Amino acid sequence: MSIDEYRKFLMDIVQAGILHYRKIIDATSATSSSIGREELLAMEERLSSQTAAHNLPRGPLAIVTARERGELALMFKEMSSKDRPVEVFRTIREARKWLLEQPVTQPEPKS
Repeated sequence: MSIDEYRKFLMDIVQAGILHYRKIIDATSATSSSIGREELLAMEERLSSQTAAHNLPRGPLAIVTARERGELALMFKEMSSKDRPVEVFRTIREARKWLLEQPVTQPEPKS
């Protein structure tokens, strides 16, 4: 995955108005040589400031990753969980179970 693909993915979620829904990112077989801590941090700061400026709630996020790639997922959890629940899992089944337990905050209706 490239940083441009990740950026497009985030823009698509925002434009579709589904940021408040529960989400699973299955990264068990994903690879990237261009996305690291700094890139994730920059994208998270940008998205967080935009959602705060427009009062958009962010839904719970479950990340499924292989043990050998879990460090980046755990780092992402730490930096993005201040305004929504984020958790890292080893199996999709555990992720789905956890997500179903998480509340979803609906966005405020536009006037």
